[in-house]
Amino acid sequence: MRKLLLLLLMFPFALMGQDISQEEMAQGYAMKDDVATFLFNEELYGITSPKRVVLTGSFRGWSGDMEDTNWQLKKVSKVLWSLSVKNPNFEQIPPRAEFKFRINEGEWMNPPANTPNEKGSNYVYMQDMVAPRLQAEIRRSGNIWVEFEGVERPLFPSDYTLTNAEGQELPIAEVLPHEEHSALVVPKEKIDIRRVYWIEAKDSKLKSWASYDGWFREIYSTKELGANVAKDGSSTAFRLFAPRAESIELFVYKGKDDEKAEAVYEMKVDEDGVWEHIIEGNQAGLWYDFVVHGSTDPGNHFYETEAVHISDPYCRVSDDTWGKCMVAPATQPATPLANGRPPMQDVIAYEVHVQDFTDLLPVSDDMKGTLPAFVEGGLKNSKGEPVGFDYLTDLGINTVHLMPIQEFLHYPTDIWKASFKDDEFMIEAGISEENYQWGYRTSHAFAVETRFRQRGTSPGSEREQFRDLVEAFHQKGIAVIIDIVPNHSAENMDDDRKDRRQYHFHWNVLDKQYYYRTKDLDHIGEYGNEIKFEERPMVQRWLIDQCKHWIEEFGIDGFRIDLAGQVDRQTLIKLRKELGEDIIIYGEPWIGSNDPDFEENPSWDWYKHNSPITYFHDDSRNAFKGPTGNPQVKEADQGYAGGNYKEIEKVKAGLTKTFPTDKNALSGINYLDIHDNWALADRFAHEDWNGHKGVDEDRFKIAAVLLYTSLGPIVTHGGTEMMRSKASAELKETVKVMNNGTKVFLHGKRDTYNMRNANHFLWENVGKTHKDGPNDYANMYAYWRGLNKFRMSEIGASLRMVGPAPDGYYKWIEHVNPYQLGYVIDDKIFVLINTGSDEHDWESITLPQGEWKMIGNNEAFNHLKGVKDKDRSLRTIKGGESFKVELPGKSVRVWAKVE
Repeated sequence: MRKLLLLLLMFPFALMGQDISQEEMAQGYAMKDDVATFLFNEELYGITSPKRVVLTGSFRGWSGDMEDTNWQLKKVSKVLWSLSVKNPNFEQIPPRAEFKFRINEGEWMNPPANTPNEKGSNYVYMQDMVAPRLQAEIRRSGNIWVEFEGVERPLFPSDYTLTNAEGQELPIAEVLPHEEHSALVVPKEKIDIRRVYWIEAKDSKLKSWASYDGWFREIYSTKELGANVAKDGSSTAFRLFAPRAESIELFVYKGKDDEKAEAVYEMKVDEDGVWEHIIEGNQAGLWYDFVVHGSTDPGNHFYETEAVHISDPYCRVSDDTWGKCMVAPATQPATPLANGRPPMQDVIAYEVHVQDFTDLLPVSDDMKGTLPAFVEGGLKNSKGEPVGFDYLTDLGINTVHLMPIQEFLHYPTDIWKASFKDDEFMIEAGISEENYQWGYRTSHAFAVETRFRQRGTSPGSEREQFRDLVEAFHQKGIAVIIDIVPNHSAENMDDDRKDRRQYHFHWNVLDKQYYYRTKDLDHIGEYGNEIKFEERPMVQRWLIDQCKHWIEEFGIDGFRIDLAGQVDRQTLIKLRKELGEDIIIYGEPWIGSNDPDFEENPSWDWYKHNSPITYFHDDSRNAFKGPTGNPQVKEADQGYAGGNYKEIEKVKAGLTKTFPTDKNALSGINYLDIHDNWALADRFAHEDWNGHKGVDEDRFKIAAVLLYTSLGPIVTHGGTEMMRSKASAELKETVKVMNNGTKVFLHGKRDTYNMRNANHFLWENVGKTHKDGPNDYANMYAYWRGLNKFRMSEIGASLRMVGPAPDGYYKWIEHVNPYQLGYVIDDKIFVLINTGSDEHDWESITLPQGEWKMIGNNEAFNHLKGVKDKDRSLRTIKGGESFKVELPGKSVRVWAKVE
């Protein structure tokens, strides 16, 4: 590596008139005057000739646009790419901004090992520099707190200019110092703390909006929010939190389609910003919405600026996101699991989307894609094989992980259908008739997704239908967790990042500055907006309230938190404590905030090393089966299971949960593929990365054994056990435009979030063998079922540990070359793997004393009966005696000690 860097210093950058040091190469950029040159070295990443390299980061809103030539690097030598960015006064890229490189179709590249400026898997630009900065916040007293960085703090009223939103200058009475860089600015006259003000330090010309953090971080209420019927039915209370609103009207209607309200009520506000109106009697079934009034200052979206009615963020029933909400009583929860929730170390989760799972089930049309279809028993395909609920409950998993079922944004069906009803591409993708979505655009966090309700049933029925789903799984001894998306909301979620529409469902109107992270009064964020938890007690409460709602009203058992890295660490710690230790919680640690204050605060920002929850273990995933990006070369992109012997040490760390970020076996949850990754069947396809054409089932099973013999919890992608493929979606991005001008991006099989047919469970494949086609679906299902039963067995308890594992818990069998791996776990489980293509002989192996039974090989996995093997001498092994194993290429053998 040192020789490579020296060569790079000699040649590639003569045209730039500057020498590149090893430190600059390692940090990913070099500086000269006001130009930042970003550097991508293929060798440092261990890749060869990517098609393109793109720079993205917080300064681009973490844009995923790979086509923007302004951010594409150019190849300047055999292994080096560069991009020069003019950055005078750090106008484009501020100090301490985080960045990353993406290659090919969008694969994220983590910084190489030992990167000096790495933070949370990102590079940091000018990490040690403190740029001049003024921050200001208005207090409830009407005074303004100022803090300076990088410049001296002024101390006289004449040193400042204070203006309102109309540009009028307001006189200042006094400036009172606090600490060395902070002071309190006192206006001469009382100011309205709900309004927008700007303050400027004249000498440094630093200017800042006076944020509301000074009182927002302290304002809090314990009152029940939303529309709630009293337990005795005597009244119904409506409450909203909107601290800067000037007045709010409650509109009530008899029907959801009524244009004229039955009544309009002026709501009253308390000192904590909670607006309330109480109507006598049980108003369940009543429809309602609100009008919120306030100033027209920049950044506000009150009725005076946006003449809209808004819905209730706490409502139990939403009218398909758009329009009114319905008053609904609390739901009675499902019966708890008879034996309690599985502890985290026991979790075998099965991630699945309601519509994907049920679309092709043999049920009536009114049930397809719905919650009742998910738990319909007795269903069989044309071969007589159980499908749907019976198929899943027989698989051996103990936790169903449902992709989002909270009400989420769909584009209205009438506009969508009119736009694409004759579009051949959309017809073929199965999305010409409706805007299919996975659901990562939550609009109402307390409501069950409307479109999962059985058609023909009344609004609100989806709540009982979801409760019944939980009940059905609980009766089978299976926990139910749901995927929540609290880090961004549906109000700014158009696919076109350059020109996102701003919707006004509720939070943008109630107070964008309270509910979201903003810059200069406008949204920030890779996904249109970022919900702000830090310094916002009522948003923190909103997250806890919604989780308790799903537990108390439906009886669910836990949560997967989407992009949890954007929720501050203190809020997650509080959530974990509030919900109780038996609630299952795991989430994604990646994709940081676009707010530099969040990223630089160690109490808020977090990553795997200090994660407050169990995180998705991408390091194990990459080692076992390869990275998530588009595969190019099988030997490199299928991980250790595919023959990438360079991953062997990382495989060991993944098995034992001993990566540097791991504290114990519960630090991360291991997995192979998940909804927004390539399907495992396509990654291990024989040709064209298309699992329908045939899967390398031997390597597929090696990956499965690696996962199932690793410590701690695991999560599997629904359908992987039946080699579900997404290859009907092409590997390219397609852009469509709705009749209203909204762009719709379809990312192909690298991310099939809005492509319906590609995600289908093909139930007719269940029971098929090689006699019926290229894949033995029946055998793979049986194999996966065997792995689940093994992991939950008494012998499998050796893997279900809290950890950290003691020294010697995994004993590695010496190997001739890194294609082969052997290990004994807890002196009870013995695994041999050959990821090479050729046979390998293990000349002398000695196991601990006792009798050892083969329970798994390439053909089958059965810890109870054992498995047959061509080498009869290996079916039972006597511990303490040396034996030889001839292991064919691409094969695996597993033994268990007989007690």
